[in-house]
Amino acid sequence: MTASRQASALRSEVRDIALGTADPVEFRHAVLDTIRRRIHYDIGCIALVDPASMLFTSVTMLGADAPPGRAAKTVAHIEYGTSRFANTYRKLARTRTGVQTIREAIDCDIRDSLPYSEILEPQGMDDEVRLVFRGRDGRVWGGGTLMRAPGRHFDADDVAALAGCVGEIGDGLRLSLLRESPRLAADASPGGSGPAVVVVGADNEIESATPQAVESLERLGAEGAFMLPAVVVAVRFRYEGAAARVVRVRTEDGQWLVLRAGSLDGRGESARIVVAIEPAQPGQLVALTAALHGLTERETDVLARVLAGETRTEIARGLFVSPYTVQDHLKSIYARTGVNSRQELVARLFFTHCLPRVGTEIGPDGWFVEKPAPTSVPVGAHRKR
Repeated sequence: MTASRQASALRSEVRDIALGTADPVEFRHAVLDTIRRRIHYDIGCIALVDPASMLFTSVTMLGADAPPGRAAKTVAHIEYGTSRFANTYRKLARTRTGVQTIREAIDCDIRDSLPYSEILEPQGMDDEVRLVFRGRDGRVWGGGTLMRAPGRHFDADDVAALAGCVGEIGDGLRLSLLRESPRLAADASPGGSGPAVVVVGADNEIESATPQAVESLERLGAEGAFMLPAVVVAVRFRYEGAAARVVRVRTEDGQWLVLRAGSLDGRGESARIVVAIEPAQPGQLVALTAALHGLTERETDVLARVLAGETRTEIARGLFVSPYTVQDHLKSIYARTGVNSRQELVARLFFTHCLPRVGTEIGPDGWFVEKPAPTSVPVGAHRKR
């Protein structure tokens, strides 16, 4: 089968998997199984990443001897460390295809490289292809690696077939997180203090809503139309074509809520839209780091772009300042956070805020689900309907 036909078949199967699996872990396992049936590999891995920072938040492995946690730590030390073999997935995200063999990525004999000596060789592997999963929204939702034992390397047809389906996998990863929203809401404690979910049908009418969603929306104070914000967010998402629509709203008692919309199934006007509601929290790595270290607003902007993998020139262009100004901001950020380089900064943030939490719940935005904070609403203060 040609590479283009392989890619077409993989795309079709990934779409079916995305609609038919119940949660992100099941989706990742199913995708790895599907790829393995068409493009042989011995060890496979798919990791979710936070699209805002490109730091991985969850990992699924197939065929490896080492437990996922230990393997993730080894990969993290190389990818987010300070050696010349760091940053390979960030660099890969900047390529056109998002797929590359290790021999293409590393400018030396791979047997002299850390990825080979620390990852491939201990597992009895000799070749590797790396993948970045970017959805149609332009955001990277995951990364992956496939390894082979000695005897057969990944060839150009393998790379082309994989490159033809990475976009579908990126969309599937995002959708799997959105489909997880109802379960996260069901697990939340009653009383409106946790995530909540509203499902809006094709006719833009409310199909269903959890009690937490009803209570949260009632607190917005819209008499007689308290469900309207969820419908508005869903309609904007449906007709403006964004991959995710995020809106912040303030309740009467002063709490900020985040409403996130995404397709539950189908596309376009026929799609059912899920709106997840949760307390606004400093969960995003950039906001958390800025608050902890007292970064200025402009330093926070620079930090966000650093974590997104932009170069100094790209940051300068995006913020309409000179590269020298960007460098001054970077020096200030390094001083405040106690590091000496961009790589040290990324490593510090990953090992402090991400690695200890790998394996915990991941929300629809790709970030870890925070435990809901108690609200200040008195018992019995909600409107009854």
